[in-house]
Amino acid sequence: MDALRSYFYPPLCVCFVLLTLHTSLGNAFIKCKENERQALLSLKQGFLDYYGNLSSWGNAEHQADCCKWDGVSCSNRTGHVVKLDLKSYELGGTIYPSLSELRHLNYLDLSFNFFYNLTEFPICIASLTHLKFLDLSRAYVQGNIPDQLGGLSRLVHLNLANNRLFGRIPPQLGNLSSLQFLDLRENFFVGMVPPTLQNLSMLKSIGLGYSPFYNSSLTSDLNWVSPLASLNTLRLVNLNLSDAKNWLKHVSNLTHLQELVISSCGLIDSEPWPSLSNNINSSSLTTIYLPLNSLTSFKTLLPWLLSHKDSIVQLGLPYNNLKGPIPKVFGNFSSLEELNLQGNQLEGEIPQSLLERCTLRFLTLGLNSLSGKLEDIIQGFSGCANKSLEALSLSSNQIVGSVPDLSQFSFLEILQISENRLNGTISMGIGQLSNLEVLTLDSNSLHGVITESHFLRLSKLNTLDLSYNALVFNVGQNWVPPFQLDIILLASCKLGPTFPTWLQAQKKYFMLDLSNNQISGTLPDLQLQLFDHDLSGIDLSDNLLEGAAPSYLAVKVSVLHLSNNKFTDANLLLCPNMATKLVVLDISNNQFSGALPDCWSNFGSLLFLNVSYNSFSGKIPISLGFLRQVQSLHLSNNRFMGEIPLSLSNCKELRIFDVAQNNLVGLIPNWMGDELNKLLVLSLRSNQFSGVLPYTICHLFHVQILDLSLNNISGRMPKCLNNLTALAAQTSSDALIKYYLYEIRAYAFILDSASLIWKGKESKYSSTLGLLRSIDLSSNMLIGEIPSELMDLVGLVSLNISRNMFSGEIPGTIGQLKSLDFLDLSRNRLSGKIPSELSQIDRLGVMDLSYNNLSGEIPRGTQLQSFNASTYMGNEELCGDPLPKCPTEQTGDDGDSEHDEKFFDGGFFISLSAGFSIGFWGVCSLIFFKQSWRYAYFKFLNDAYDKLYVMVAINMAKFRRWKRGSTLTQRTLKLIKRSLLKHMWLEASVSTIQEVLNMKVSTISLAIEFLTPRLYHRIYWLPFLEVSIIRRLLHGSINEAEFVFCLQRILDCQAPRYKIIPSERSDNQGHACLIRVI
Repeated sequence: MDALRSYFYPPLCVCFVLLTLHTSLGNAFIKCKENERQALLSLKQGFLDYYGNLSSWGNAEHQADCCKWDGVSCSNRTGHVVKLDLKSYELGGTIYPSLSELRHLNYLDLSFNFFYNLTEFPICIASLTHLKFLDLSRAYVQGNIPDQLGGLSRLVHLNLANNRLFGRIPPQLGNLSSLQFLDLRENFFVGMVPPTLQNLSMLKSIGLGYSPFYNSSLTSDLNWVSPLASLNTLRLVNLNLSDAKNWLKHVSNLTHLQELVISSCGLIDSEPWPSLSNNINSSSLTTIYLPLNSLTSFKTLLPWLLSHKDSIVQLGLPYNNLKGPIPKVFGNFSSLEELNLQGNQLEGEIPQSLLERCTLRFLTLGLNSLSGKLEDIIQGFSGCANKSLEALSLSSNQIVGSVPDLSQFSFLEILQISENRLNGTISMGIGQLSNLEVLTLDSNSLHGVITESHFLRLSKLNTLDLSYNALVFNVGQNWVPPFQLDIILLASCKLGPTFPTWLQAQKKYFMLDLSNNQISGTLPDLQLQLFDHDLSGIDLSDNLLEGAAPSYLAVKVSVLHLSNNKFTDANLLLCPNMATKLVVLDISNNQFSGALPDCWSNFGSLLFLNVSYNSFSGKIPISLGFLRQVQSLHLSNNRFMGEIPLSLSNCKELRIFDVAQNNLVGLIPNWMGDELNKLLVLSLRSNQFSGVLPYTICHLFHVQILDLSLNNISGRMPKCLNNLTALAAQTSSDALIKYYLYEIRAYAFILDSASLIWKGKESKYSSTLGLLRSIDLSSNMLIGEIPSELMDLVGLVSLNISRNMFSGEIPGTIGQLKSLDFLDLSRNRLSGKIPSELSQIDRLGVMDLSYNNLSGEIPRGTQLQSFNASTYMGNEELCGDPLPKCPTEQTGDDGDSEHDEKFFDGGFFISLSAGFSIGFWGVCSLIFFKQSWRYAYFKFLNDAYDKLYVMVAINMAKFRRWKRGSTLTQRTLKLIKRSLLKHMWLEASVSTIQEVLNMKVSTISLAIEFLTPRLYHRIYWLPFLEVSIIRRLLHGSINEAEFVFCLQRILDCQAPRYKIIPSERSDNQGHACLIRVI
């Protein structure tokens, strides 16, 4: 072997040296192709090179070789451009078709650029048939993915994520047989995920999903997933998977899967799969993250999770609807390092087996209903667990106790136990956590004194939140903290009475909340370098700060709250010498006075401005029109005068415009309905606006609260109010009106509020402002009838048009306002009856119809009768509960007589005469001309006469017989009366019995009359005697003794069919009984 090596080794070395020399010499003379060089220069012309990153591309002599240009790589053998990597070059503009000239390109990366001018996907890319790598992620590319892209058969890596692509995902992508990486997340695709993706047999990683903050229009049933046998990473974000009922089965077939992320996809509990554990390679899956879905139970998940219990490192199921206790088996996951179950509905205590898991590093269980004592939880981390734990988050649960000594958790970096029921003190041992970076214990009931010892070794601390407790800071005036904080949240911590000096030593914080701390005096002159972060927030509200608001706060701060203090001078703050980055500015409820500075051209980024409850005077500054991005403008409760400036028509993004309680005059601007048509709340209450309501007010399609009360508005109410579509719909909306502050932080927002007159009382609404639907036009001079179109606003919760001069009747369609809770029509000139439909509004809690000219009876219904009499007072002709009863002669009788008078008019008598004449002469003509009818008619008259004669004769004979037996009948009636009085304690009317005996029926019913304490009749009917008995008595065929005997048998309960019992309706004297058939 050594001989062979010595024989072949020298020649091989010589060959290698020669080959290397040849390659080096060849490369020295190989340059890029001229046509490709020109293509690159043309491509540069389409780019907008903001920062000169393509300065090496040019026509100069030293720039002749394009292979040496930045981002360009060429083949060592051919000199063709094979790689173009311009990632994060911050380029703009567009992509010219000259890119297709780079025919040998196999690597193209244009990600993280700004091609805003691209209106369509660059089709030229589809002609680059040698491409193996294509990355356009975060390049702001828009349009449809061309079908031709599926022809790039050599493509291995395709990343189009985070763009503005729309339309359907082309099924031709399933032809990319070499593809191993595919990412299409955060776009605007619609329709179904093409099933052809199952053909990508080489695929190892795939990411799909819709753009965040939007409802996904991209759906899938995940049937295409199972055939992807090589897949190791599956990421699905904001994809509609509500139809994927067997998602667990499809995912479990991926035997090489290592990472599974399905976020915000509407994932539901999978249907049970009995053979689940038999089809799984339990050694591959390490990461499972399924947040923001609709999972409700561990029942179907646990068998699948248990089959991976030795491989799972990260398990996240946050923000689902999981219920019940935390499964104890999680403590058996031997490799588990991170467990995130935040934002569910879990209850009970944390299992001891989980606390003893030695591998556990991150435990996040916030936003649940977990219970237990904090001391027991900390003690449960035994031995190795407290040596490995890096993050413990238990915020927003029901944990009690105090904060114990945590000094044994030497690796702890994050401790979050805010919004619980902690009620003790904070141990000084927390100051020994030298690795602690985040400490949040806010919103508990902790008490005691915070000293320097609590922060002794916290040199890495960057976030501190102890807000909303009963803690008292007691640190030395010269204390210098060992940390430099990024976030300081100490609201309601009793830091006063002076501004804490130790805070002035903090050099880099970008969020500060010292609200409600009773801090007085002037604000210290904090140095500008303290605010190195351009995006920051400061809240000093609800203190006793005074003097001038400093200007530096407006320069570097994005969110500034100075409300509820005693500041007196705003000129420095509102007139900085440079453009500000303020997004939120709240200086309400201070002691500012004088004219509002006219310097708003420097506040172009402002979204929220509140200067209400001060003493600003003069006209509203014209420069407020420069606030083109402003969405909420609060100027109420000041002393502004003059008209609303036309410049405010530039504020087209306004959602809330509140100028209530000022001295503004003039007409309500016509442009307001057209230019500010995104308004949700418009409040012009308590000013001196005059003139008529402009019809353009009906163009406020989104308005939910319209308050124009306490002005001098006249004329009629526009009939187009039913165009206010937000009030004409009963669809539910978000209870909050909030504005997202994307410039500051993702998902950050500010919650808006407004002061409104609700049910006669001024209140401030914040958390429920978005649910209110109100129109208030009260205390003006509006005339005419209430337009029926107003009743089409079925979403109204409050309607107040009181103290005007409306006339006519209340529209009968008012019953359509089913959501109405408050209704005030008082002090107008309304007449007529109250519509019965008003009683159909079952949600009505407050109503006032007083001081009108309403008449008639108040419609009966539990709703209208539940209000007190003051609701209806001042309507003299109104009656009925709860007012005095209406007169006995019903208004309906007058209506009937009036109807009768209208019925018997001249036309009626003319019609009657004509009808009688036609009928009479018609019959006579028939009898005269038709012989058979004439004979039948006279025969009928003869027969009728004969029957009448016989009937009169028979009745006369009966009358004579009755007259002869009247004496016997009178004696019988007296006997019946005595019997009734004896046995029933009732007084029977002789005339009634006489009337009964005269009835010609098969049975006789006896009417027994008596009076109750309320003096109205009650009549009980008793069938008890057959007519034949009385007839025999009257004809003498039965004697009186036999009749009396029969009657007494019946009344003495001896007859088998009758029984006399006391009545349940007897009065206090017992004058009632009841005879029942048994």
